[in-house]
Amino acid sequence: MKTDFKNAIKIASVYIGTVLGAGFASGQEMMKFFAYYGFKGMIGLLLTGIMFALIGWAVLEIIYHNGSRNYKEFIHPIAGKISGKILDWTVVFFMFVCFCAMFAGSGALFQQRFHIPYQVGVLVMAVCCYITFLFDVKGVITVNSFLAPILLVGVLIVGLYMWFFRSTSVMSNMVQVFLVVRDNWFSSAIIYVSYNIITAVVVLTTLYKLVTSKFTAKVGSLLAGLALGMIGIILGFVILVHYKDIQGIEIPMLAIVMRYAKVVQYIYIIVLISAMFTTAVANGYGILSKLKINKTKGGKVKLAVFIGVAVLFSQIGFSNMVGKVYPIFGYIGVFEIILIMLYFIKIKWDTFKNKFKGNEVFRKTINRRLRKE
Repeated sequence: MKTDFKNAIKIASVYIGTVLGAGFASGQEMMKFFAYYGFKGMIGLLLTGIMFALIGWAVLEIIYHNGSRNYKEFIHPIAGKISGKILDWTVVFFMFVCFCAMFAGSGALFQQRFHIPYQVGVLVMAVCCYITFLFDVKGVITVNSFLAPILLVGVLIVGLYMWFFRSTSVMSNMVQVFLVVRDNWFSSAIIYVSYNIITAVVVLTTLYKLVTSKFTAKVGSLLAGLALGMIGIILGFVILVHYKDIQGIEIPMLAIVMRYAKVVQYIYIIVLISAMFTTAVANGYGILSKLKINKTKGGKVKLAVFIGVAVLFSQIGFSNMVGKVYPIFGYIGVFEIILIMLYFIKIKWDTFKNKFKGNEVFRKTINRRLRKE
């Protein structure tokens, strides 16, 4: 049980690190998918925590049930061979977009906060990813196990500090903000979870050795869902009350923290860099494990070429990727989630039937023995 709980924490850490990318911690996703809808957007954030927990549980239990060791072995029994192959390569493409977005986010951070050239931030992230990938899956788990707690604690500190020490000018907008209600907050929350799940599923399948029981699957996903929901709501409220002042900014949260004490600024910068790095590592490794680049001859050179191509694509820009490209994949993610949940329900139903059938057989056997006596 002790080992199962440790594995659950490791799984939750990687899950959190995968979702908490630059889009999340920077405030861009909070702006695009939740703050836009006013107070209802905050209800949407609560819903995302529940969905992350439920879908994560389904994914991990399917991995345990089927013994899936990679995304291909996971998706093909669920979607079928043809649809599975299409989803397989669509996911790889999306993970590459996310990988490039993290590079772009790093460049935007260096430029916006330190006035350092955009390319320097991109290259720093690229070098860090390259070194991590040299250590294969151990590097990914180590990075997430170390940085996920920093992300959680850091966001809580920054978010709560800004909430308790907010300015009166911000509070004067509070009533207006809570009256802002638009119609599609529910679908926006679903799309947000959907495109995040595309990446998370691939990364979770690489952790199959840690999914040692149904307990691990359930607890790991529950811890991740609770953490993601809590962090999302805290950041969401902060973005919501500053919404009018931060529209059109590449990194909205950075613009907000610049108004507060320097210690808060530096804590947030550490959080944001950690978020970018964990997500870049998760997405990049998901692609590498699919293409098996690290395990082929000349792997280090191929790895360098792969990262070099990502650096080139990162020139598209961070906010463009989050606002325009991510939602497209969200609709694909909805289809994948439906397939996963239907398959999960089938597994649960079959387990229930077999258990009921076993109990019925046992009952009949006991009755026959009693009659003979």
